[in-house]
Amino acid sequence: NQQRRVVHEIVRHGKDRIGLEAGSKPELLAVLAHPTGNSSTIICNGYKDREYIRLALIGQALGHQVYIILEKLSEVSLVLEEAKKMGLTPKLGVRVRLTTTGTGKWQDTGGEKSKFGFSANYLLKIIEKLQQANSIDCLQVMHFHLGSQIANISDIQCALRECARYYTELRLMGIPIHTVDVGGGLGVDYEGTHSRSDCSVNYSIQEYANNIIYTIGEFCNERNIPHPNVITESGRAMTAHHAVMIVNIIDIESAMVNEDAIDRIPSDSPKTIQDLWYGLQHVNEYSALENYHDACHLMSEVHSQYTYGLVNLKQRALAEQIYLMTCTKVRELLKHSVRAHREAIDELNEKLADKVFGNFSLFQSLPDSWAIDQIFPILPVNGLTTKPNRRGVLQDITCDSDGKVDGYVDSQGVESTLPLVPFNPLKPYYLGIFLVGAYQEILGDMHNLFGDTNSVHVELTENGGYQLVQPVEGDTVTDVLRYVHFDASELLQSYRSQMAQANLSQQERQMYLEELRNGLQGYTYLED
Repeated sequence: NQQRRVVHEIVRHGKDRIGLEAGSKPELLAVLAHPTGNSSTIICNGYKDREYIRLALIGQALGHQVYIILEKLSEVSLVLEEAKKMGLTPKLGVRVRLTTTGTGKWQDTGGEKSKFGFSANYLLKIIEKLQQANSIDCLQVMHFHLGSQIANISDIQCALRECARYYTELRLMGIPIHTVDVGGGLGVDYEGTHSRSDCSVNYSIQEYANNIIYTIGEFCNERNIPHPNVITESGRAMTAHHAVMIVNIIDIESAMVNEDAIDRIPSDSPKTIQDLWYGLQHVNEYSALENYHDACHLMSEVHSQYTYGLVNLKQRALAEQIYLMTCTKVRELLKHSVRAHREAIDELNEKLADKVFGNFSLFQSLPDSWAIDQIFPILPVNGLTTKPNRRGVLQDITCDSDGKVDGYVDSQGVESTLPLVPFNPLKPYYLGIFLVGAYQEILGDMHNLFGDTNSVHVELTENGGYQLVQPVEGDTVTDVLRYVHFDASELLQSYRSQMAQANLSQQERQMYLEELRNGLQGYTYLED
């Protein structure tokens, strides 16, 4: 997370135990300016050019503990050349590519398919080049990255054994490495299941730390090798909890347009509709599952008959209403405790789910939900004393069918719908989306030109309360149009030109132009 306030609070709290990592020139320039103290550790990852390397060396000259992690063989020469020009001895690290991989959505960020890291052959080449340049003492850090959000502690244990083997081998070769950077991987239990699921973890932070220290220490003790300093890059675990997205619900579309009961159906209704009606009248707890299956079959028949002109539009609408009433009645009778009912309950929850329209963009605020089906805990933040009586699917306001959340955490694990309290259009209705502090804000894009949202920082007070500080306004329409090279002044000039040619009164022209000007200065999301 590159947000200045987030970085500042973490560094302020961690003091000398917290370092910073940069993966690009902009990130490094921000890190160098941050008041972390002159002895702070800075890890420079990512591909580098001469300018990046010079910036890192300047940080070293300023007194920071800057470690340049080599990502390519060619970077060795670049670093040594630039360091010689500046009269400095660089502090280098090398990223090794483990064969161990984790499981989950980010499994290819580690192992042989990894974008970064040196194989054993390339690692020896690096060492050879440094030895030839009489610079082997510069190599002080060994780094690896298993992948983000590692769910299974056994994957971490396997990687640590391979890492410890690398470290002890290098030390026995006379390489003066004194620090092991175990990279990222410490996961967040987004689901709350404490399992090996992609969006959960089956270990605690303490267990994670214990495994790192024990495994590396065990290998070192067996070979009488000094224990290294150990650092991690657990950015997700440190930042995920800091942010919550509050979404105001602007409308809810019920699965049933007309929830009024039907007393009877026209006597001339087609037989399929009469059979649907008969099934609805005879639903009971013993036949509920059979009634549901029959209703699904009959509804499929109605759809076919409509296509061939055997059922008209009003009859189809009547059939759909009877079908949904049947589904509602069946769902009330099925029990989660009965194994045979569970699949049908899930189907019914989806079919009867409301469409819940939130004033946000999934692509801007929850990009991982769209891109990799990341799960985030979502629940209402008002009406907490009211028992949920319906289920829904959260939709955003973009013009994209992918703009909806497909997975929700509840007591049964991850479900396809969200339990909801009743919606009153005359009262505010808010949903909270939690654990969005890692990656989401910086990865968000401007699909449909929806920009950054309004935000505010929440600080805890000494008496156990809280206060809202430093509100930050989101993007205006002018801001996002500028990103795609539309100039607001040119747009206004075009509006004026069109109005001059339109058959409008002077008052109308002024009123419309003011509305357009306000629109350019306004928020990209709905404001009414």
